Amino acid sequence: MKRPTAVLRHYSQPDATMRQDLRTMHGHYLAHEAAFQKFNPEFDAAFGKDWLAALDLADTTPDHTVRVGELQEDTAEVETVMEQAQRALQAVFYYVGRAFPHNAGRLATYGRSTYDAARDNHDKMRTLLHTAFTSATRDAQALEAKGYTKAQLAELGRLADELTTTNTTQEVTKGTNTEGTDHYITTQNLAYGYGQEVSAAAKVLFVEDKATQGLFRLSSGGPGPAAAGTPPPPKA
Repeated sequence: MKRPTAVLRHYSQPDATMRQDLRTMHGHYLAHEAAFQKFNPEFDAAFGKDWLAALDLADTTPDHTVRVGELQEDTAEVETVMEQAQRALQAVFYYVGRAFPHNAGRLATYGRSTYDAARDNHDKMRTLLHTAFTSATRDAQALEAKGYTKAQLAELGRLADELTTTNTTQEVTKGTNTEGTDHYITTQNLAYGYGQEVSAAAKVLFVEDKATQGLFRLSSGGPGPAAAGTPPPPKA
């Protein structure tokens, strides 16, 4: 199934910088609120409050982005289990050969023919481990007679379960991270959107007052220097 497109930021500034600059802009908006309301009735009394609430929400929403190091640790854990699984499978195949010599059909029930394809594929390896463990449990007595211990059988079963757990955890982590990050960015965009509305209105409202217009200016990625109270440089 095709994954949904990730939510993209509507600005290029660091999130904290964007929020701080917009709080400054919000203060300028409150100082000129009457002019905005006269210009456009949509800038009613609730607008400033809703904008502040959006900023507060953006400030307090946790960023669940999984860091590169965390993903590398998860991947390393899966790869370690994969290596252990390969050794465990090679061992059980050896003892099957001893317990059932010249019996390719018996070895096939352990999934031996899929081993090469499964060596570097988590899903196939997980299936192979479960198949081999089921067959080895069935043949436990014959295998044990040739030296395959109960501990080795238990280890084969443990690896089957562990690979399922580690691989599933990794995928869930990725999925949860995507959902959490999308929610986080959505809250940031919501706060930024109020600033976009005010900035667009200010370009028309204060067209004859460049200093005030500059208080609401958005640069590429967020409020520019004018948001801190410095008017934009005059056009050449």
